Amino acid sequence: MGVEKYEETYTTSIKGRKMNWRSSKKVFYLFLILIISFLGVRCAGPKEELHAHGDMTPVKTYPKDYVYPLLEINLEKVVKENRGLKVLEENATTVHDYYRGSVQEKAEGERFLQEGKWEEAVNHFEKSNKFLRVVLRYFSEDEAYRNIYGDHVVIFLPNLLMADNYLKLITIYRKIGRDDKIGSALEYGKDYLSFSLKSVRTEWALQIQKGFKETLPKR
Repeated sequence: MGVEKYEETYTTSIKGRKMNWRSSKKVFYLFLILIISFLGVRCAGPKEELHAHGDMTPVKTYPKDYVYPLLEINLEKVVKENRGLKVLEENATTVHDYYRGSVQEKAEGERFLQEGKWEEAVNHFEKSNKFLRVVLRYFSEDEAYRNIYGDHVVIFLPNLLMADNYLKLITIYRKIGRDDKIGSALEYGKDYLSFSLKSVRTEWALQIQKGFKETLPKR
């Protein structure tokens, strides 16, 4: 009887240890799952805190009076962001289409300006402004970065692009002897520049501002 009682006690002890080990194992796995889940949430980040120039990038926050440097916001970057299938006026259906079309036309105007093809440059700068007027009917303020769909963000400066187009047109008018057009182009350009600077300050805008001052007749 003593031996049987000992064996029974020993068996019960072994079973108890197995059950405790299994319980500990379950607790360990549960704890591990909770840690992984927590880390996953921390790494994912809220959607509104992410943006992209074609990829996912943390959103930067700036003080209200911050001036964006040329290295960060410039014409070359704007043109690069809006490359692709050429936007025709008859095929444009969204504000983003019109904005892309305006940038593409401006890029062509800049190219002809560099080549000294004045008439072609004027046509493209004017067509760019035509696209931009449609954009400004819906979105009147410039934004350093605007979310256009999903997590895709672009530099959105319709007022500044208009101002820059007018500055380039003034340069061409001087070269082709159309001084009669300079006054109105200067007035429009300065207006659009002021609208841009009210929304966002950039070194690019300050350069354009300097360009307008240089076009004024010297006293």
